[in-house]
Amino acid sequence: MKLIHVFSIFGTAESFFDGQFKYLTDQGYEIVVVSSDAPNTDAFCKRNGVRFVPLNIPRSVSPMAIVKAVKSICSLIRKEKADAVFGHTPVGALCAMIAARLCGVKNRVYYRHGLIYTTMKGLKHTIFKAEEKFVASLATSVINVSHSLSKLAVADGLNEAEKQYVIGHGTCGGVDAHNIFNPSLIDKDKLTFLKEKLGLVNVNVIFGFCGRICNDKGIPELVDAFEMFQKSHSNVKSKLLFIGAFDTRDDVSEDKKQQIEANQDIVISGYIDKVEIPYYYSMLDVFVFPSHREGFGMCVLEASAMEKPILNSRAHGCVDAIVEHKTGEYIDLSAESICEGMGKMLDVNLRNILGKNGRKCVLEWYDFKVMWPLVDDLYKKILR
Repeated sequence: MKLIHVFSIFGTAESFFDGQFKYLTDQGYEIVVVSSDAPNTDAFCKRNGVRFVPLNIPRSVSPMAIVKAVKSICSLIRKEKADAVFGHTPVGALCAMIAARLCGVKNRVYYRHGLIYTTMKGLKHTIFKAEEKFVASLATSVINVSHSLSKLAVADGLNEAEKQYVIGHGTCGGVDAHNIFNPSLIDKDKLTFLKEKLGLVNVNVIFGFCGRICNDKGIPELVDAFEMFQKSHSNVKSKLLFIGAFDTRDDVSEDKKQQIEANQDIVISGYIDKVEIPYYYSMLDVFVFPSHREGFGMCVLEASAMEKPILNSRAHGCVDAIVEHKTGEYIDLSAESICEGMGKMLDVNLRNILGKNGRKCVLEWYDFKVMWPLVDDLYKKILR
C-alpha cells in the first residue's frame, strides 16, 4: 500500500516520524514524504526507506499558495497512484485533504497535532476553528495525538467521535526511552562540564523547561513564578533553565525579555541538537511545563523518561502527559500556582519517587517498541 504524508515543514517528519517510517516500510508500506524543500532529507530517507518529494507547502493561510500546493499534490497523487494521503499540521493538512478529495483517494487521514485556535481571539479564532472543521470534514479518518484533544474536538463540533482515533495512550508514535532518553547513557563528566559552562553549579534546585520560549508555552507565568519562589525561599539557591530559544512568531513582550535578562539565575541554553537534549534534562531537578495548549506534551514524556518529576498544566494535550501524584503534579496557569508547585518539589524524596515512576510509565505506555506496533494496527484498521 502506497502512502503519501504531507507536511508543511520537513522538521515535523524528522521530529515525530524518524524511525517510525522505517518500521512501517518494514511492514510492507511504501511511503512518500512531501514538504517544502529542506536540508538532511537524503539522510532521513535513507534511514527510513522512504522517498521525499519537495513541493511548496505553505505554513500560513495564503489562498494563492494553497491553490498552487493543491495542484502540485494532485499531480503527485495521480502520478504515484496513492492508496492513502495523510495530512499534518493545519495548512499542510488542508492542502493534502483538498487534493486527496479532488483525486478521489479513498483513504484521507488528518493527523491532528494540536488546535492552535484555542489560544487565539476574535476573527483569527473563528477562521482557524472553521478551517479545522473543514479539514476534518474532508478526511475519512482523524488521528488525534491525545485523548484530551479528541474530547475537545467533539465538544467543539469539529468532527464526529466515530471518525477519530488515538494511538494507545497518545502521541504520534512515542519516544525512544532506550537509546536516547535514558539516564543510564549519560556521561557524568560531560554533564558536569555542561553544567559548569551554564553556571548551574552549587545550586540547591534547578527548575527547567524545554521548548519554544513564547507566550503559548506559559513562559511569562513561569518567569513570574520563579521570581516569586526566589523571594519566598531566599535561603534556597535556585536556577531556572530554558532549554530552547525565543520564538518570534509568538514572542514574549520586551518587558518580559528584560525581566529574564535581569535575573542572573535564569539561564537560556539556545537551540540544542536533539541528541544533546537528554544532557539538559539531566541537569534539572524539576521539569515545569505551564503550556496553554498542546497536541501532546512530548517534552514532558522526554523529561519523565529521564526520571524527572513534572509540574504540568491541565491544558488539553498537557493533561494526558502525567499521572497525578504518581509521575507529577498539576499546576494552574498562574504564577501563584506554579510557585506553590515549585515549593512542594523541594522535597527530594518526592522528586525521586515521581521521577522513577515517570520513567516506568514511559517505558510501559510510550516507548517506540510499544507504540509502533499500535500505529501499524491502526493503519490496518482505518485503511481500506
